[in-house]
Amino acid sequence: MNSCAVCHGPKGKGDGPLADELLKRPADLTHLSKQNGGEFLYWRVFAVIDGCYVVPEHGERDMPVWARQFLPGDAKKYGPNAGKIVTRERTHELAGYVQTLQR
Repeated sequence: MNSCAVCHGPKGKGDGPLADELLKRPADLTHLSKQNGGEFLYWRVFAVIDGCYVVPEHGERDMPVWARQFLPGDAKKYGPNAGKIVTRERTHELAGYVQTLQR
């Protein structure tokens, strides 16, 4: 709620409070499976959140690379190695949450 919902909205529909301020409207995260023939592409969603996957047809990346945002705080709190593990787990939790939003 404090990271993604600002743009994607509390229900992931792309209608967050900052959505109209962005140059490109945030994705409606509830239709990702529908757009892929009913299949939720978990690893693609994970990679987009993680920042290691760029969608070429989208041009420059507007969404923050959340792994990069979380890692400094996680590394400070848990140490560099454990911080990487915690950050990766956060990314998995976010991808899993997006999966629960599918309609």
